[in-house]
Amino acid sequence: MHDTGYPTGDNWLKERLARHLSEVLRLSWPVIVARFGVMFMALVDTIMVGHYSTTELAYLSIGLTPFMPVFLILLGLVMGTVVMASAAFGAEDFKECGAVLRRSMPYSIYLGLFGCVVSLFGNEILLAAGQSADLAAHGGKIMFLLGLGLPAYMVTVSCSFFLEGIKRPKPAMVAMLIANVVNVGLNWMLVYGHFGFDALGAEGSAIATAVVRWLLTISVVVYIWMMSDHEKFGIRVAPQGGWRAWAEQRRVGYSSAASIGGETLAFAALGMFAGWLGTIPLAAYSIAHNMISLAFMVSLGIGSATVVRVGIARGRNDRADLQLAGWTGLGVNLVFMGLIGVLFILFPVLFSSIYTSDTAVIAVAAPLIAFCGIAIISDGGQAVMVNALRGAGSIWAPALIQNIAFMFVMLPLAWWLAIENGRGAMGLFEATLVATLLSLTMLSVRFGQISRN
Repeated sequence: MHDTGYPTGDNWLKERLARHLSEVLRLSWPVIVARFGVMFMALVDTIMVGHYSTTELAYLSIGLTPFMPVFLILLGLVMGTVVMASAAFGAEDFKECGAVLRRSMPYSIYLGLFGCVVSLFGNEILLAAGQSADLAAHGGKIMFLLGLGLPAYMVTVSCSFFLEGIKRPKPAMVAMLIANVVNVGLNWMLVYGHFGFDALGAEGSAIATAVVRWLLTISVVVYIWMMSDHEKFGIRVAPQGGWRAWAEQRRVGYSSAASIGGETLAFAALGMFAGWLGTIPLAAYSIAHNMISLAFMVSLGIGSATVVRVGIARGRNDRADLQLAGWTGLGVNLVFMGLIGVLFILFPVLFSSIYTSDTAVIAVAAPLIAFCGIAIISDGGQAVMVNALRGAGSIWAPALIQNIAFMFVMLPLAWWLAIENGRGAMGLFEATLVATLLSLTMLSVRFGQISRN
């Protein structure tokens, strides 16, 4: 029988804390590596395009600005896969784990196709956002090329979420590492023009990314289909119950999409503000934003492990263990983000130089990276607590909190600091710090409330 109350044994807290620390680290490091793999692809693209041309780097950056909200909102819509798979795994309903994946697969394809259609209008989106005709034309082409890989990548995301939910994240990690090697080679050929290819700059990088995402999807799908215990999970069995049977899975996705959508649309607007500041501030903002995004991958990995641990405790109906799982994830994240933040503060010029040799861009980017060393602590913490809340079964509270923090606080504050008061790109990151601190505080309070009920 599973424990549904608060145990009183002297050794319970010590044993359970050790268990959670062990499991969070064991589950999170492959996810962190896989998430780093995603960002490393973007890092390689940014570095290789940046060394090719600062102008091409601006094209790549502005093209990613409207693309990323589309991708991340779609990602949020399939977030229910990991939440429901981990809860089913905790309840030892392994056939339901497979049903969660099978429901998610066609859903992911349809969502990816929708995103592909939206990506056709990158030029119009950028023009409507006030970008110059030149930036809009080139950035729109980048968005279109990246959109070609969305149907495949959404399937990869669903498969990865399923594997994380059943505590088996390593295969997706290995596939992502191999994909990164392929991406470097394709970038070398298409960005700079080797082996008879034309030098395509930012467009070559976008083409390479789309190709790699299709190859990645094929490898992950084949692995899951051929798993030795596919019968245990019902991988090849069509789920029963129709549309209503997975209503909660979709509701989690709707909430996640609203949450991620508000956050990413707000950050996309910050990217637009950076574009208004000029080419050099835009390139510097892009570099610093990429650095904070790399650090954020660690938090996403810890958050993924946290949602699995919390979800498993929820599946067992173990309230005390659910609480401990959430707070343990936050504590682990604090340690990791603190260490990374120190590196950002100590070596901002070195990190800037990795992306570009343009001294004017480095001079603007270095202080931004140093400031990000502080901001990543609250930014990563709020990401972990969002996952803890979702794992605990809270559907709409994370979306409401994050939209308040990012859409209604960060966005107007960033405009006021960066544009109205002339603080430039630094003002954008100062607003980010305020918003993430607010989000972390409200999410933590809400988790404390819901985990006691």
